[in-house]
Amino acid sequence: MQVKTSDLPGIGKRYAVTMAQGDQIVIILHHNGQREIYHFMDPDEDEPDFSLNFSDEEAKQVGTILLGVDYQPVADDRMELLLKNIRMDWIKVQPDSCVAGKKIIESQIRKRTGSTIIAIQREGRMIGSPDVNEVILPGDILMAIGTRDQTKSLESMCQL
Repeated sequence: MQVKTSDLPGIGKRYAVTMAQGDQIVIILHHNGQREIYHFMDPDEDEPDFSLNFSDEEAKQVGTILLGVDYQPVADDRMELLLKNIRMDWIKVQPDSCVAGKKIIESQIRKRTGSTIIAIQREGRMIGSPDVNEVILPGDILMAIGTRDQTKSLESMCQL
């Protein structure tokens, strides 16, 4: 699998993922949170075989499923309360942050912030449900869940 990334000025980012079978998936991440996915059986074609559009929230939910995070159906009223209180954020680890170069367990992220790392995006690949002994590297993007305050606290740790 090969991933190519490019900036789309005024729009967001474009990821072109060439799969092992030769087909290609193009993902457009808009600044407003919208995601578009296009599938090309032949990457040289101008028109995709199919396309999908996701809102920010839909993309996050589908992303957690693709990462293999367990999913338990919740009644609508409980889901609404849960979604108001729990959020999922992607947080980039800066080179000089206090967590860079440390194992998850050593950084005490959960104890210090209350948020939980459910995945790490590293060099174009995803590490789902990372082990507590996984070392957090500069440039990693942490996928974390928690309350707004908890994920903001983790974001601060990743900046310091």
